[in-house]
Amino acid sequence: MMELLISLIAVVLVHELGHMLMVMVCNKIDNRPLFDFVVMVDWKHMSVVHEKFARPSFNLMVALAGPLFPVICSGVLFFMWKHPFSHPLLLFSLLNTVMLHPSCPDGKNVTASLKEMKGEK
Repeated sequence: MMELLISLIAVVLVHELGHMLMVMVCNKIDNRPLFDFVVMVDWKHMSVVHEKFARPSFNLMVALAGPLFPVICSGVLFFMWKHPFSHPLLLFSLLNTVMLHPSCPDGKNVTASLKEMKGEK
């Protein structure tokens, strides 16, 4: 039971780490301050808040990085480290992709970015 809880917390942290790393990459490309974001934590959720990028493709990449980064990390860990702990980690990471649904925050950002990209052409 404890490894399930640890796996869930790890996936949430890696999810937000994915957003943070992508924001930092996009900030570097846009010549903005590298750490131009804030991590908001309260008892219900955790989020990375940053200024919206001028390029919708950057906003899309930031939104996709959160749900996909845990899948990549846990997939690599699963194939490199044959340990029972890696199974629930991969399961929660795959379940984390539900955040791409349009009713979830990451999914709303993906949808908005795609609409904005379509409107530019």
